[in-house]
Amino acid sequence: MRHLLWIIAALGLAGCATQISVPVSGQFGNGVPAAGQATARTSGEGDFWVQAPGGKRCSGTYNSLDTNPTIVVPVTCSNGARGEIVVTRQLNGLSGTAIGKLSDGTTGQFVFGDLKFEQAFGAGGKAKSGG
Repeated sequence: MRHLLWIIAALGLAGCATQISVPVSGQFGNGVPAAGQATARTSGEGDFWVQAPGGKRCSGTYNSLDTNPTIVVPVTCSNGARGEIVVTRQLNGLSGTAIGKLSDGTTGQFVFGDLKFEQAFGAGGKAKSGG
């Protein structure tokens, strides 16, 4: 039901804005911080990118109209590495987490929207377990 309300609200705003962008922040598995942006468009085209300062840039595309709370998105990086990220969105559809692994063995943990890294992964940078 909440997803339906979010879709109705998004469609109602479609006349006002054709896209919405949110910040992405987190780290690659070796502790290197990275930041970027995710953009969802009312056309259904979504894209994201993250980059470490002076390091690789990774990006991908997704269907921004997909209402599933969790989606798997292919990612390609500037150093040639490829992989997948698992994106889990909160009920508002504008915040959530992304975890992934690349072909070069690099892992990553990211948050987007108004979610803070420590809320999702704890101060030590590891995913919180349900308890």
